[in-house]
Amino acid sequence: MDSKSNRYRWVVEGSLLPIQIALGLNFLAPAPLFPFIMQDFGLERGIVSLLVASVTVMMAMIMLPASVLAPKIGLKRSLALGCLLMSSGILIPLNSSFANLLLLRILFGVGAGIVLPMTSAMVAQWFSPKELPLINGINVASQSVGVAISMFLAVPVGSLLGWQWVFCIFGIFTFGGFVLWLFVGRENASMSDSIGFSSRGVLFEVVRLRSTILLQLAVAGMFAAYVAFSTWLPVFFNEVRGLSLTHASNVVGILPVVGIVATICGGVFPAKLGLRRPFLIFPGIIFSVASLGVVFLDSLLLMYLCVIVMGIAGWIYLPSIFTIPMELSGMTPEKVGVMTAATLAVGNFASFLSPILVGFTTDILGSYAPAFTFFAVGSLTVVVAGILLPETGPKGAPKSQ
Repeated sequence: MDSKSNRYRWVVEGSLLPIQIALGLNFLAPAPLFPFIMQDFGLERGIVSLLVASVTVMMAMIMLPASVLAPKIGLKRSLALGCLLMSSGILIPLNSSFANLLLLRILFGVGAGIVLPMTSAMVAQWFSPKELPLINGINVASQSVGVAISMFLAVPVGSLLGWQWVFCIFGIFTFGGFVLWLFVGRENASMSDSIGFSSRGVLFEVVRLRSTILLQLAVAGMFAAYVAFSTWLPVFFNEVRGLSLTHASNVVGILPVVGIVATICGGVFPAKLGLRRPFLIFPGIIFSVASLGVVFLDSLLLMYLCVIVMGIAGWIYLPSIFTIPMELSGMTPEKVGVMTAATLAVGNFASFLSPILVGFTTDILGSYAPAFTFFAVGSLTVVVAGILLPETGPKGAPKSQ
């Protein structure tokens, strides 16, 4: 890159950050509002959980097609389209039927499914290998900021203005990110390979790689567990622990708050140590133990401690997940987008099932414990993947597939 392009990468990253915040802001926004929505529409847990599950399943379905078609359309235009769709919550106050709410959540999921792989492709275009872990950590931390804001503000704003306006306000912020990206977002033409890009060839090449399969295994268990707990812990603390809904939402809001620091550390420490695999293995073990503690320990102090540990372990591994595809030999920004999409598609499909399973099993069994235990143990898939993946960091083994 010339010096001008080299400096402009920070402008590009600055315009990506509001989009990442918006993604987190809207993703779990319905969870603290479940009691309001269930009361208004007379819904059971299994049905209302579709407001989160529909997003993750649409992300799973759209990511791969978006990643292989986007280089033909242009990464900037693709990311702009995704961000525009993510702002669909603006329309919710116009018609607050459950069917309309679900449809707009599906549109948000489509947009998020476009934005995530496009973000990875843009980062791979603009930043040097040494900068990748830190930039990925900053982007994931921005998503965590959004989740934290939604957890802390959703209930107070919903109580004051009505739950429909929570989605509208978050959608307005997202639309602002869309406008900013249109004006200042830019592709790095010197790193683009769209002319020689064969969507079918790259898709089959990337999805069959052993590293892709292992990354999918890593995120499947962790994504499912994190979304299951983040979605239902506010209601669990309210119904089982006797906390007020605001207090319960604030406790769960600790997860993304500590995640902000954890993801920055997840970018800085792997860059300093030159290793990636330990940041998959140890967080997986710690998350599993802490999540079981949240369910079975009655002490309020220990509950807070376990939530804090879950927040650290549930976010610190993510920058390495996004960095590993960028460091494998033979990768281009377009291939990085496809591998990231293939990885996140599996993780989001698992996330689609997890809140529904918690909702329905709790309706049937009258207890959250069986489903929570299942997902706490299931999060150990990231440990298995971390053991089997190649070490792509500069201090690890030579890069290989």
